Amino acid sequence: MLLLFALMTKAQKVEILVGGNWAEIPAQQTQSELKPGWKIVDYQMKSKLTHYLSGAHAAQLAEGNRPVFRVTPGEKEVLVDYVLVRLKASKYYRKMFKPLLIECNYTRLEPSAFDVKAESDSFICQPRQALQPGEYILACLTQRPIGELQDILVFPFSVAKE
Repeated sequence: MLLLFALMTKAQKVEILVGGNWAEIPAQQTQSELKPGWKIVDYQMKSKLTHYLSGAHAAQLAEGNRPVFRVTPGEKEVLVDYVLVRLKASKYYRKMFKPLLIECNYTRLEPSAFDVKAESDSFICQPRQALQPGEYILACLTQRPIGELQDILVFPFSVAKE
């Protein structure tokens, strides 16, 4: 019964075109750190939440600066729920510029910013403008945060210098 349920639900999947073949970008959960601020009476003030991804670079390297993605949205998701976010890279980790995904400077996967083609239950997307070299994630805005620190599942990739 459980296997039947797993087959019936539509799982999200993100792939990137590398060398003429589709390579799946494995989902990775962010790691979060809450840096406490100060306490006044019993009220905590100026706490800072940061979402990290371990490693200086993503395992998946994009081919060129205009990568081609194949996005298969999950059940109850649409393509414009997915966003492209640039990360701040450090020597040992990558992190989001703002604590919450919705607060970050992101670009939705929509026809105004991407060339989009429908393919059965997937969408082929390519940015209209070249991406700057660096670390990026694709994420779904409608996903539920994981745990108390609101971790999220993301699809990380890197764009190398040409």
